[in-house]
Amino acid sequence: MPRVKAGRPGLQLGELWKGTKLTTRNELLRESSRVSLIAASAFAVTLCGAAGAKAEEPIKLGLSGYMEQFFGYADNDTDQDHFDQKSDTEVEFGGETTLDNGISFGAAVVLNGNTDNEEQIAESYAYVEGNFGRGEIGSRDNAAAIMQYAAPDVGIGLNDGDVSDWIENTTSSDADSAFESTFLFLGEDKANKITYFTPRFSGVQVGVSYIPEFERDDNAQPAEDLYENGFAVGVNFVETLGEVDVALAAGFLTASAPNGGDDDAEGYSLGFNLGYAGFTVGGSYAHTEGNAGAGTDTATSFDGNGYDIGVAYAWDSAAVSLSYLHGEVEGLVGTDGDDENDTVMLSGSYGIGPGVDVIGSIFATEYDGDAADSSNEGWGVVTGLVLSF
Repeated sequence: MPRVKAGRPGLQLGELWKGTKLTTRNELLRESSRVSLIAASAFAVTLCGAAGAKAEEPIKLGLSGYMEQFFGYADNDTDQDHFDQKSDTEVEFGGETTLDNGISFGAAVVLNGNTDNEEQIAESYAYVEGNFGRGEIGSRDNAAAIMQYAAPDVGIGLNDGDVSDWIENTTSSDADSAFESTFLFLGEDKANKITYFTPRFSGVQVGVSYIPEFERDDNAQPAEDLYENGFAVGVNFVETLGEVDVALAAGFLTASAPNGGDDDAEGYSLGFNLGYAGFTVGGSYAHTEGNAGAGTDTATSFDGNGYDIGVAYAWDSAAVSLSYLHGEVEGLVGTDGDDENDTVMLSGSYGIGPGVDVIGSIFATEYDGDAADSSNEGWGVVTGLVLSF
């Protein structure tokens, strides 16, 4: 079966420990700070308990990742109409060892093969996993984003995908808000954090992240100039009920404004996927509040809402999908109206061998900015080769 992605290309979202036999408490988490304290305590107790246990063998390095090579044509209202070839590559180096008490320790470093800035390391984190669940520490997406589900797509990606690589986004808004994504980022940008996931019990799993400071993925001490003391909570339910595969998700993210600034960061999200007889129907919604630049850009507001809806059908080695996304946020503060994004995408994919897929997308996008001369619309046709390893 071809892969039907519920969200961003290259990520398998909300699939942590699906189908495992782990059992634990199924209490719903009420307060993010309280849960983080409990998670940190459990994490510390686990490390102490593992101190006397020995691994059967040391950590061995493994390699995985994907490469996407695209070729396509895009027509913009702005003067950017032409063919182009684009790439998206991620390589993950990871290793894991299991102690004789059954507790596993591991590490992962994800490299960007194609980037337009100096960020070559996309993720870097360590983890410990056992019957108690899983704890992570380092640079990775927050729990609310990881556990979200969204409209399915088998092409270049609609929700936080690659559309703006082809159709120029002339507005002041982007995927940090609900303008282009229903995944809760709010500009935290995979900052260093501590995350804990419970085991999946009766289909339910909960994750919580503590983010000391947004955009901080280095060893500099926090200076209280960015969003700080952030908490993210995600919960999803993944189960097969009769002949229907069901996935439901909800998330929440909040952080305090820097130096008593104007607006705290806050957002919540909902998402679902339903699968039956090769069909997958899915959608999601997000509400976001805050300012760009991790709270430093008070002239750009994240306040607004976004949603997507879509359907996919997979048979043999082929799949097709049709999906739509709408986002509307304030954008530039003090201007009339909002930044709006409307995108519709028809995609197809065909698996020609293990880890080898040919994909294609036809899409139309309208970016309507609230500032003068900040609107653009266009359409594109893109095909590509996806190699997973």
